[in-house]
Amino acid sequence: MNIRVTTATLILCLLSPLPGLFGDGLPGREVWLPESEVKDRFFSYLIGLVQVDTCGVLDAGDLGSILEDFKGQTSIPFELIKNLRRECADGVGPKEVSITFNGELKTPVPYSILGYHPGSVRTSSTVRFYEWEIPYKTLRWSHREPVDLTRIYVFGIYEGWAVVDVDVWLDALLGGLLDDTRIVVLALFKYDGDWHGLAAGYGSSGEGRSGIFNFSRNRILFPTPGHLRMLGPYFRNFVTRVNRVEVPLPPSEKWRPAG
Repeated sequence: MNIRVTTATLILCLLSPLPGLFGDGLPGREVWLPESEVKDRFFSYLIGLVQVDTCGVLDAGDLGSILEDFKGQTSIPFELIKNLRRECADGVGPKEVSITFNGELKTPVPYSILGYHPGSVRTSSTVRFYEWEIPYKTLRWSHREPVDLTRIYVFGIYEGWAVVDVDVWLDALLGGLLDDTRIVVLALFKYDGDWHGLAAGYGSSGEGRSGIFNFSRNRILFPTPGHLRMLGPYFRNFVTRVNRVEVPLPPSEKWRPAG
């Protein structure tokens, strides 16, 4: 099995580098999506910004002033972010996005599984991504109905690292459904009318891991629905095989290359 829900939670801390940034004239609440589409107001703002194709830097002060009224309406510790950066270069090849924290990040997983926050998210102080946009994609798996995705934004890590550490007792309790994971790719997309986030990567033995979050329901899809289990392998392959990105390993002997 290559679907693990734990990685979905990382997207809740790391999706913040996804928007089209920023600089002078930063959009405000006019880019918010309605609560019926995205319940968490932090992600409502960030997903709105994804669709604004601008480049630049957003520092902690700017972010804090924009989000100062979000208290109680978001589970994301955005105060841990030092700055976000998006570089467009000359328009050839993927854009580049980075997120810098106040030192190496270690924070509890912000959303629960079975009523319990299952572990922690850890990252290097800076994580850099390549960004690709795909207008739409239809995926088919065996005899199942096709899965149609639209407004797809893919973010592959090319520098730095990010992992989800699962609490040992919960890992033992749920077995293969939860496991420590190093992240390779994050993605945003619309499916069946709802915005979703995906995080995918590998376990310590190189086996595939992935998970999905539904922003309109504001929850992790646990367990991952069977017809969506192909999405993790698809997005991992898009980064590592199609675009040949070599994703760095975290600084621990437990992690090893896939394959």
